[in-house]
Amino acid sequence: MKTKLLLLLLVASVAGNAAFVVTTVYARRQRIVLPMDRLGLGQDQRARLLMLRREFVSEREQAHARMAALRDSLADEVRKAAPDRGLMLRVTAEMTDIQARMRPKLVAHLLDMHGVLRPEQRALLADILRSGGHGAPGCPGAALYPAAPPNEAK
Repeated sequence: MKTKLLLLLLVASVAGNAAFVVTTVYARRQRIVLPMDRLGLGQDQRARLLMLRREFVSEREQAHARMAALRDSLADEVRKAAPDRGLMLRVTAEMTDIQARMRPKLVAHLLDMHGVLRPEQRALLADILRSGGHGAPGCPGAALYPAAPPNEAK
């Protein structure tokens, strides 16, 4: 009886592990196609654009982190019985400043990308920017790279 129970547990364990492996392999194959994947990049282009992406996304993540802290500060003030209008104005001014500092960085990034892409790829990039990709409407940087790309290393 004890042997049958151990054998049953072993079979169940092997089946569970096999199911995990199959699910993991299948999930990797089902990776969401990012807007940049539509460009049909060559190996050299992909390597160059990944380097450019890392630099841009790193700066964008720092800006997003600061914006999140500022949103928290603004929310904290709204929660108070007597919010400090001056503090709220300073917080929103800093938010505007962060966005303004990121605009030239986005333009520089787009121009760097432009220099790596062939004309037909540039047309596809323009379509991605026009359609908004997977990002927030009106935010070209988010159209290129969602905030947390699924199944993709940074």
